[in-house]
Amino acid sequence: MAEDKNHSRRRFLGGLVVAGAASAVAAAAQGQSMGMGMMGPSKNKVVYQLNQSDPAYILDILHSAAVVLEHYNNDVDIVLDCFGPGIWLLVKDEKNKHHYDKFIREQVSSLHMYGVTFAACEQTMKTVKIDNADLISEATTVFSGAVELISLQQKGYAYVAW
Repeated sequence: MAEDKNHSRRRFLGGLVVAGAASAVAAAAQGQSMGMGMMGPSKNKVVYQLNQSDPAYILDILHSAAVVLEHYNNDVDIVLDCFGPGIWLLVKDEKNKHHYDKFIREQVSSLHMYGVTFAACEQTMKTVKIDNADLISEATTVFSGAVELISLQQKGYAYVAW
């Protein structure tokens, strides 16, 4: 049963990669930034707390973000706020002790093409001794993951903790 669930997820998210390539390239060229959906500012906003390094946990959050994108027809601003052990999702393989599989890396890239922001906590980075050069290209640094959660909620983002 778990394999069927993972297979369905992979097919869905894999389709997300293919379907979004053309529109994602156009959106990236327009200089996407935090708070801007594929079509400009969105009334739909969500921030996910991602604070664990477990691949199954990460896949669940990535899948949820993809479902939210689909539900709102890409008219949603999504931030995955990575701090604590969750920071490892955003660290390049050379420096990463977790070495996530290619499928997870592809999903991060695909979601990023759809405008999903991957926020890396600078406080966690200091603690685990990684710097900006150690981060994957999809990562954007923020002062603190906790502060970012507070700030985004004050701006109307729905908060999702896993």
